Amino acid sequence: MSPDTVAIVTGGGTVIVGETPMTVVASFGVNARRPDGFTGGGPASGRVNYTEHANVNTRHLNAPVVLMEAAMSANPSPNGTGGSAAMSADCTAPAECPSGFASAIVYIEDNSDQGANNDVFKIFFCTFGPFLPGPTFNGSTAPASCVGPEGNTLRTGNIQVRQTITGSGASVPTAARAPLRLP
Repeated sequence: MSPDTVAIVTGGGTVIVGETPMTVVASFGVNARRPDGFTGGGPASGRVNYTEHANVNTRHLNAPVVLMEAAMSANPSPNGTGGSAAMSADCTAPAECPSGFASAIVYIEDNSDQGANNDVFKIFFCTFGPFLPGPTFNGSTAPASCVGPEGNTLRTGNIQVRQTITGSGASVPTAARAPLRLP
């Protein structure tokens, strides 16, 4: 991934999160893009929203995206989308973040036009301010000063990574809704 890649990330859905002693569903929404006049170096604008749904101590995050690195797929989907990105969200007030964390890293993969069971959403909560984890980051291991990941393959929803906002991608439906009860 590179902080110089021009990319637009949009998506939302649910993922399964392991919270001892049970497994819970978490919902998310994400959008990020390069600012007007972008020439390189990682700045981005957008928002991340993440909420665990359970009757246990849960995490909630609603914070602005300030940095992004991305890689476009060598084999884009028929929709012209595909790739991966890491976004850094700033937990400075008025952002809503779990207590004790200064930023969050969100890692996503757009692997298919049919997002559920294909695309990936992972979130890491970090004690340092916003930063990018580096070009080899693949979401499997928490960066220094971070805990996680929470999330994995999408249960429902879709993620899209594209280089432009033109094309037919804006009209592609998301994956079908899954039942809310877990086995």
